Amino acid sequence: MKKIIIQFVDSAKLLYCFFADFHFYIKHSLINPVITQDKSNAQIMLVMHALEKGMSFPSARIFGGEKAVRLIRLLDKHIEQYGLNKVCIVAINILAEYLKSPYATRDEESRNRICDFLEKNKKSISSSRIGGTKKVSEPSCFDKKIIEEFYASRVSVREYSDDPVTDDEIREACRIASYTPSACNRQASRIHVFRDKNVIRKLLDNQLGTQGWCDNASVLICVTVNCNYFGGNYERYQALIDGGLYAMNFVMGLHLNHIASCFKMFIRTPRREKEFKKIAKIPQCEMPVVLILGGHYKSGIVTSPKSERFTFDELACVKKLFFVGICGYFPNSFGVRSAGIILLLTDSFV
Repeated sequence: MKKIIIQFVDSAKLLYCFFADFHFYIKHSLINPVITQDKSNAQIMLVMHALEKGMSFPSARIFGGEKAVRLIRLLDKHIEQYGLNKVCIVAINILAEYLKSPYATRDEESRNRICDFLEKNKKSISSSRIGGTKKVSEPSCFDKKIIEEFYASRVSVREYSDDPVTDDEIREACRIASYTPSACNRQASRIHVFRDKNVIRKLLDNQLGTQGWCDNASVLICVTVNCNYFGGNYERYQALIDGGLYAMNFVMGLHLNHIASCFKMFIRTPRREKEFKKIAKIPQCEMPVVLILGGHYKSGIVTSPKSERFTFDELACVKKLFFVGICGYFPNSFGVRSAGIILLLTDSFV
């Protein structure tokens, strides 16, 4: 009976968290029709990425007339309400590259609309081509062994020196993390940096305490994602995916600059998250993804868990799917016999 009660209580707590997540996503994502500056940025980025991506496809075809006109409408509205920003400038340059491409719309009305818009915003068009496409080939500029050694040398370190982590070192790690891919290149990940020991202590107290090591860090970093940049039921977890990718590259950026670090899971309950964001002054539209504690290495040797890794054979499940089509006539829900195909899948594991 006790186990049943515990299971019921845990299930009720989980359901409460699900409803809190649902409310947060409905309130702050693009599903909510109330437009903010970030949501306007997101709408522009979605369309400009579609144009830029379309120009990169190998098969030549005419496309994008309606998208280009829609992008112009979004840009006009954004510039009128919020002014010109980098997102707008990049979008304008993508439009300029699109118009020059052999795949641009042939519709005269659409082309005239694009030309008029570009003429009006010609001061924002860069000669250095900040939009459009670029040529890519197989990289040959790095040593595989050295890169592998670099990745393998990064471990979770929980002991740090008293030397402070500087703004320039954080900025350099962010520069490395900026190469992280994101959904439709929306780049919604953010970092919040904390150095004040009292603030760090309050934030850690909210997250189940220091656990015997966190108070050694000279810096606490919270990776968040702005959920104004996501929308649709299929993107409800995309913020966590994008934020996780960014966090890993950020940590590798720290490693590249000889900054030791360790991830700390963000303890997510509605009450804790609300309190954490209040202490950290994180905007309500942002979702905390993970915490990172860091500092300079101590001189000499420190101890770290061995953390044995699983091998490819233990983790990977490479599937080979074989499709067998069987044609025939099958009754549907209306009692009408219609032709159909049954696909039989068999798995082969390597």
